[in-house]
Amino acid sequence: MSVVAWIILAVIVVPMVGLLVWVVLGASLVRIGPGRLGLVLVRGRATDTALLPGAHFVFALRRRMVVEYPSVELTYRAGAAEQTPGSGWERSGLERSGPALRLTLGDRTLATVAYTVRFRLQVDDLRRVHERFGPDGIYGIVRDQSCRSVITALGDRSVGVEDLFGPAREKCQEAVAAAVEAALGEVGIVLAGFVLGAVDLGRTGEVIQATARARHELDQEQAEAATRAARAVNDADLQARGGPATEAWRYRENDLLLDLAQRTEALQVALRGAGIVGIGYPTEPGPDQPPDQPPYQQQ
Repeated sequence: MSVVAWIILAVIVVPMVGLLVWVVLGASLVRIGPGRLGLVLVRGRATDTALLPGAHFVFALRRRMVVEYPSVELTYRAGAAEQTPGSGWERSGLERSGPALRLTLGDRTLATVAYTVRFRLQVDDLRRVHERFGPDGIYGIVRDQSCRSVITALGDRSVGVEDLFGPAREKCQEAVAAAVEAALGEVGIVLAGFVLGAVDLGRTGEVIQATARARHELDQEQAEAATRAARAVNDADLQARGGPATEAWRYRENDLLLDLAQRTEALQVALRGAGIVGIGYPTEPGPDQPPDQPPYQQQ
């Protein structure tokens, strides 16, 4: 070939080779966004190559693709409100919610438990997570593993109602968190945090609340005993002094009306003129009663 032919061949071939190299390099450059992890798949099969956030060179001549997973902490809430379509919580994909967990404690008490699990994916176990669950199955396995662990931990014979209140609650939460951490570790997921939420004990909880209210109501009665004794002394002193009854008991009028209103929810008090008080209960309006006048039955 002549020199001119070589020059013409170089002018044609060199740009084509350069363009091909540019296309291959551009296709081999993979960018992983912030808060994401990349797993390299070759011919549809997962590899051990996990990509951290940033730019990476992965040769593109093999039939490869990159599946992204979140690298930040994810959250599953049992007992939280359901997601509404179009909410930011749903679009973020970082949190999911589910129903509260119904279980039986170690002392045979029925309970409905709410809890929160914060977790993250580990780079070394990303291939195992992909092969078993995939991007759409992460929250499902977290829900199943956490439910099983919470039921087992709270169903132990050493756990009772007393472990859900006071200082014992912290120890109980730590024990449940350890069980959840071990269960998630079996599937390649790292537990970042666990919070034991509100626990509904049903009728047992109502008994506990009634007992607590009775104790505080007893304290209130004892605190008000001195006030009632002083009022009784004042009433006896007024009766001893004599005089018009209306003048002697006027200072107690407001207290008596307030006590009547608190003790009877349906009680209505109406003032008619100066010094005349009507007290009654709601009744059906009569045929001759004006519609704008509140009905009551005089007592």
